Amino acid sequence: MIDVRQLRTLRALADHGTVSAAAEALYLTPSAVSQQLAVLSKSTGCELLERRGRNVVLTEAARVLVGHADAVFAQLERAQSELRAISPAPMTVRIAGFPTAVMAVIAPAMKALREAHEEWRFEIADTESEESVAHLIDGTVDVAVVMAAPNRPLLGDPRIRILPLLEEVYVAAVPAGHRLAAAERIGLADLVEEPFVLAAEGLSCHDQVTAICADAGFQPRGRYRATDFSAALALIANGFGVTLLPTLGVPPLMPEGVVLVPLKEDWPRRVSLIAVRTGAEYPEVVTALAEAAAKLVR
Repeated sequence: MIDVRQLRTLRALADHGTVSAAAEALYLTPSAVSQQLAVLSKSTGCELLERRGRNVVLTEAARVLVGHADAVFAQLERAQSELRAISPAPMTVRIAGFPTAVMAVIAPAMKALREAHEEWRFEIADTESEESVAHLIDGTVDVAVVMAAPNRPLLGDPRIRILPLLEEVYVAAVPAGHRLAAAERIGLADLVEEPFVLAAEGLSCHDQVTAICADAGFQPRGRYRATDFSAALALIANGFGVTLLPTLGVPPLMPEGVVLVPLKEDWPRRVSLIAVRTGAEYPEVVTALAEAAAKLVR
């Protein structure tokens, strides 16, 4: 008989590449991981690991089993969703999202749910999209609002189901005295020689802006780094470059010294998605998020 816990251990090894890393992810000792995999190998009658030097790699049988494991996990999620729908126990909503999504979408959506279900509990985390998806996979988060961006392989993971949420247009933010500040609209090509205020490399906002510029045929000259939009706008207000802002990145009160200029191009968009584990259903949470997002684009 195949044990689900052993399947999770095999999946962790497939994800993390080494027994030590899998053990850390599962909060087990390496010896416990090795023991579980040995028992799984015996119960399936197949060799699951092949030693190469100091490391191990999955055999063909192990890779086949990982695919079936994902299907098993999805079916368990479906079962949990059906039980959750008929259970009288208060629900705990564990949700994560990138900062502007938390501010503009998640917070008002969870407020609406709290007012409708006073007995529910809420756990809300402000995390980067890739981290949010990783938490979905490891089961510490149930719903995430994530940003579609280049180089985000976890969004294609078969254990994750993606639902559309929101599309935002971009505008250029320039200093008030800038040569482009008085323009009705500007093209991305107008920004080729400008110094950019960019988010740190590896962050979704950085990847989005650099991808937009690459599609327009240039690489932004990222001279200044800012971890959030307010810091970026402060730099721009003081003349330290330009940037591209999505709709949710525009504050209610713009700092003095910053001018927003619409783009001629309509295609640069920031796409936000709802992510859940495959098989899981959180209809009221998804509806609340969709209603909060709809209010932003009216």
